[in-house]
Amino acid sequence: MAFMKLDNGELLKNIRQFAKKNGLTLAEVATLAGLSASAIYSWRKHTPSVGTLKEVAQVLGTSYTKLVGKEKEVTDQAPAKPAVDLKTVVENKKNQFEYDGQPITPEQLKIIRNVLKSMFKTPRR
Repeated sequence: MAFMKLDNGELLKNIRQFAKKNGLTLAEVATLAGLSASAIYSWRKHTPSVGTLKEVAQVLGTSYTKLVGKEKEVTDQAPAKPAVDLKTVVENKKNQFEYDGQPITPEQLKIIRNVLKSMFKTPRR
């Protein structure tokens, strides 16, 4: 595993948030991870080992990468946009299309439709 520089302030903030979600204090998290009750507080000044952080992550029910802030929680991400069916878009006669600032002519649009049809044509059995 490549060396990863940790921001101790962010690390402690993340541990506090995960502990709060789990209804635990930092001292309880440390004890459950097999550490001294004050161990997590000492991480303001020194960075713990990856193995120790993985133990803490396991106690908190999260991954190491989420705990150290290298991967955001799924709830922090924007909801996925629904897929747009390209066939519906190009078949709609009301849509006006351009490419690189130039309008697409009806003949060009017909070619684009045919190319798309041939690309996605499924073999018939």
